[in-house]
Amino acid sequence: MYKRLVAILIALMSLASVSAQELEWSVDMNAVFHNREVEKSVIPGETYIFTRITPQIGVSMDSTRHRIMGGVTWYQPMNDRLHGYKVLPALYYQYKNREKGLDFKFGMIPNELNATFPTYLRSDSINFVQPNIKGAVVSVDKPHFWFYSYLDWRQIQTQNRREAFDVTGQLGWKTNKEQNQFSVSAVLRYNHLSVSKQHYEGEGVVDNFVFSTQLSYGHWWSNANLYLSAGMLMSCDRDRISDNKWHTPIGFLATAKVNWKWLSLTENFYAGDPQMPLYEKYGGLLYHGDSFYHNKIYSRTDLVATIFQKDFLNLEARLTFHASEDKKTAFCQQLAVRFFIDNIIWKHHKNKPKGVHKLPLAPQF
Repeated sequence: MYKRLVAILIALMSLASVSAQELEWSVDMNAVFHNREVEKSVIPGETYIFTRITPQIGVSMDSTRHRIMGGVTWYQPMNDRLHGYKVLPALYYQYKNREKGLDFKFGMIPNELNATFPTYLRSDSINFVQPNIKGAVVSVDKPHFWFYSYLDWRQIQTQNRREAFDVTGQLGWKTNKEQNQFSVSAVLRYNHLSVSKQHYEGEGVVDNFVFSTQLSYGHWWSNANLYLSAGMLMSCDRDRISDNKWHTPIGFLATAKVNWKWLSLTENFYAGDPQMPLYEKYGGLLYHGDSFYHNKIYSRTDLVATIFQKDFLNLEARLTFHASEDKKTAFCQQLAVRFFIDNIIWKHHKNKPKGVHKLPLAPQF
């Protein structure tokens, strides 16, 4: 498979050199230390120390509206024998219309939406070890409207593996003001777990719907900003081979975030019925959200310090506190560096006169 991928990349480079196409490339590299200490928690205490790099190369045409990109994502835990590494292919088609704010990708796609969706859909550890989306991603970004959606075929059916996929979308409307912004948004996910071809005893189809709504407010000052949101979180789960009944936990969800210069403080709070009602039976096979939401009351507090930031480099330190009503707690310490460069940033720096403002950093890890 990897020989074929190399052949495809060589063909893309050759096509760019003999035609009017433009050569495009990027390198996205992360190095992370993440230590989690737990007490009476449903999640284990673990330490993630890893590097992850995604080099990509491809060609574009029609003023970069159409693009074919290929590469790999190499996830490597820091150990002395290279155990636990993953090499995941990345190969996708992209259509991007900047005038209409439309972006569509199809294939094996490096996931740039991790920071977009909340942790009740995708936990930190899932973001670490499963960075790619296998399917399709579409986004629409307008001055007053946005929409993000993806189909992720996480696991294909084999003789001894169960089929698993999810379809997730986020829709929102916002005011277009410089200092004060109100927004209304909704998130919907359908998560499906099927059976293997062998259809072992006890296997059955499982459905999981997640729905949330949020009313948000943001205010910006010269060196600080404030973000507040509140809404509802609900899920509908059914195990067709077990009781075949719908479980419908519902609760209140709120977020408060303050940024000041290089510091940020974020509080996420949930109160209501325990989410993920089938967690004890299926765990991470079905649910990719943070397991702390499987509590009646849950609080997550993040303190982040941006130590260094340029247009292609970001270094941050993070402290995260998890707590629930039954004294299940976790304390996480994280140090992460991200290096991102592509052909656009490269050209900008080669021709950059003194005094030009930095380009915005690539999406946060």
